[in-house]
Order: sequence, then C-alpha cells, then structure tokens
Amino acid sequence: MKTLRELFALRLASPPPDACGRLSDYRWAGRVLPVAAFVVVAAVIWLWLGPSSTFWVLIKLWFAYSTAWLVLAAFAALRGHDPPWHVVIPAALAAVTLGGIVAALITFAPNWAALLDIPRVAPEWSLAAGFAAFFVGLSLVTAELRRRDRLAADTRRQLLEARLQALTAQIEPHFLMNTLANLRYLINSDSKAASQMLEHLADFFQGALDRSRTAHSTLGQELELVASYLSIMQFRLGSRLHFRITAPDELADVPFPPLLLQTLVENALRHGIEPKSEGGVIEITAERRGVDAVVRVCDDGVGLAADSQPRIGLRNTRERLASFYQGRASFELEPGAECGTVAAISIPASTA
Repeated sequence: MKTLRELFALRLASPPPDACGRLSDYRWAGRVLPVAAFVVVAAVIWLWLGPSSTFWVLIKLWFAYSTAWLVLAAFAALRGHDPPWHVVIPAALAAVTLGGIVAALITFAPNWAALLDIPRVAPEWSLAAGFAAFFVGLSLVTAELRRRDRLAADTRRQLLEARLQALTAQIEPHFLMNTLANLRYLINSDSKAASQMLEHLADFFQGALDRSRTAHSTLGQELELVASYLSIMQFRLGSRLHFRITAPDELADVPFPPLLLQTLVENALRHGIEPKSEGGVIEITAERRGVDAVVRVCDDGVGLAADSQPRIGLRNTRERLASFYQGRASFELEPGAECGTVAAISIPASTA
C-alpha cells in the first residue's frame, strides 16, 4: 500500500510533459496577463513622467525582449518545446540579436542612415540585446531545472511501477504457489534438489526485495537475480528449459536499472519458451563494443507474431532506459536469426 501511495503522489505532483521542455516558457497561452501588466506600468510612467527618456528606454527594452520571445515561441511551435541544446542555443542567440536590432531601429527611426554608424548603434544594440539575453537565459535555466526535476520524478515513478510489476508478476500467487508445490514434491522425492531450489528461491526473493528498494543496481547484480529466477523456473519446467548466461567480469559493475533485465527474461520465458511444446533455450549475453556494453536476451521460442501487440513491460523498458542513461541507451526487439526473439540493449559501459 505504501508503494501505491507513493506512485499516486508522484503522478499528482508531476507536471505535464509539455511544461518541462527547454522552451516550455515560450508558448502563446497565458500571455495576456504579462502584456496587460506591462501596459499598466508603461501607462503609469507616461502619466507620471510624460514621454521622458525613461519611458522610451522601457519601450525599447520591452520590444527587444518581446521580439526575442516571439522568435523563440515561433521556433518552439515548429520544433517542439524540448529540442536539444545544440539547437536551442543558436536559436536563442539569433532571437536576442534580432531583439537588439529592433531596439536600435526604434531608437534611430526614422533616421535610418544613422543605423550605419556602428559606434552610435552598438551601445543601443548592446543594452537591448543584453536585457533580452538576461531574461531569455533566465527562462532557459529555470526550464532546464524543471526538466531535470521532471526527469527525476519520471525515474522514481518508473521505479515504483517496476516494483509493482515485480510484486505482481514475480512474486504473484501463481508463481509462488507453483514454486512451493514443486518444492514440496522435491522434498519428498529428491532432498538434494529441494535444497538447491530453496537456495535459489531465497536468493531470488532477497534480490528482488533489494532491487525494489533502490534506484540503482549493476549489471552483475541483475544477472545474478535472473540466474536465480531461471534456476527456479528450470526446476518447474524440467528439460523444457535451458539457459546460459555469459558476461565478462569487467562489465559486472556497469550501472543498470534494477529489475529491468528481469522483465526481458520473463517476457522471453512467458511469450517464447512456455508456449512451445518442446521448450527451448534462453541465452543472456553481455559484451563490450567500443565505449558501449550490449546486453542481449535471446530465446529460441515461438517468436514474434506478425500482428502481435507490444509485450508487457517493453514500453516501460524504453522509458526507464531513456531516463536512467539520459538518452544514451537504445533498445531493440527483433526476430532471431532462425527462430525466437532477440531483445538487445546498448548502454554506456563506463562505471563512472
């Protein structure tokens, strides 16, 4: 129940996705009040001081920022509210530059020839562009902070969802009752096998419990967990299930999302091996490829149907990888070379 409450609280507290992009401040909705506030301030200054230099400076600075804002709002409408930084920064610089130019035009209008006098234009442009750059930079920084908060909230939410899936899919009554029934049978018929199965069961439950309490794990720990799970399932399915796990020691400490590999192994078993009358093999491999590590879960089961729907947990897998590795991971699900299915994850191999 505590996990459910935490999940619901995160859902209620999390802002909508489009409110957390790098350009989320540049949208048309909700701009009536800021414009009205500026008109009121300008009117007060006009009535108090008249058309003084202070009033015209205010007008120029407002037009400089408004121009930059309009440019970025139009850019956000075309490219979305969360483009990458290498796209946002040039757009922001162009918007600020254009805002300074508009302010200079207001200053020297209608004496357009004066715009060619760089020493006179430069101070006007610099003041207006600097004013616009300050507020544009402030909005980009605050938007990035909101974006990171959203990413952290998504990571916590996905972990809580993974915990719920673990509690319902891995330690569900069906799994537990079948395992205990096998264990009771082995106690009466093969005490040595019963002892081995009990060890695997204890390791699995302890590992699943530990992973459900943390946001971080390693590839080595996750491989140990799925080894315990597959060993239990091997007792249940007998000769219908075989598995192999191959991974170099150098990748054992690579950060890996907790319980994510477990989801892929469950899918391979449930959708690939169990529907096949003669069973099959699940092979889990990890290898280094350059700066990345590639983890593959392969089965020689019934394979993917042409019209099959996405398997349970695979969307969550992609979302968790994107959050955990900041967009530096990839996930592919495809048919095997001869039969079955291959789920491949590419992640950064660095342990930093």
